[in-house]
Amino acid sequence: MIKFCNLYSGSSGNSTYIESSSTRLLVDAGVSCQKISKALDELGSSLNSIDGILISHEHSDHIKGIEVISKKFGIPIYATKKTWDAMQNLKVADELKRFFVPEEDFMIGDIKVLAFSIPHDATDPCGFSLFNGTKKITVATDIGHLDEELIKKMYASDILLIESNYDKDTLLCGPYPYMLKKRIQSDVGHLSNEMTGKAVKELYENGVSNIILGHLSKENNFPELAYQTTLNELQTSSCNLPFSLSVAKRDEVDDMITL
Repeated sequence: MIKFCNLYSGSSGNSTYIESSSTRLLVDAGVSCQKISKALDELGSSLNSIDGILISHEHSDHIKGIEVISKKFGIPIYATKKTWDAMQNLKVADELKRFFVPEEDFMIGDIKVLAFSIPHDATDPCGFSLFNGTKKITVATDIGHLDEELIKKMYASDILLIESNYDKDTLLCGPYPYMLKKRIQSDVGHLSNEMTGKAVKELYENGVSNIILGHLSKENNFPELAYQTTLNELQTSSCNLPFSLSVAKRDEVDDMITL
């Protein structure tokens, strides 16, 4: 048995909760300790029960709460060596620092974790697949582009949280400076709704049936637009297996999913 819940998702902060029968993890802690504590309380959990926090990369919307959480609750923090180097200004006790290498799986309690490299403008960014028994959950956001090798790492996920960051027309017509628009659209920026939709169609045809669109930009996207863009792609598929498609909430705790 494994459970999944999106706590916060978006350019303003990200955190995901995963629970098995004996292990509780967070992927990222990009909002305050207080907000994460409140979200976990809604689920009947708490930071006192968290066994580890996986860090995808060092951008503030993924690590904002780390320093306070580690100090108050003594939770081990997992990141790559390069990401720890990029977070050297964070005050985290050495005994709480854990290191992993992409493509080398490791265990936290009864959950197997496999990190994989993703293209983003951070030092050593990663997505994660988490396994418990026969179940697989994948969290993959902050991705500039998707190649076939990366898409295949998400195959056969029972739950997939994947980025659908921006609508291209909304971004281009919006108030962001030209260089920021270029950065978002670059190969180390973020995924547009169209890119995500095309990838999700392939993933659906390869065993992924519960898709959650996440990390939406508040300024350059709309939940309804992200949802409809991917739905349109799914409806062109010849695969007729049932699927679930949803959009992660930005500032509210989503419903818990139990596998």
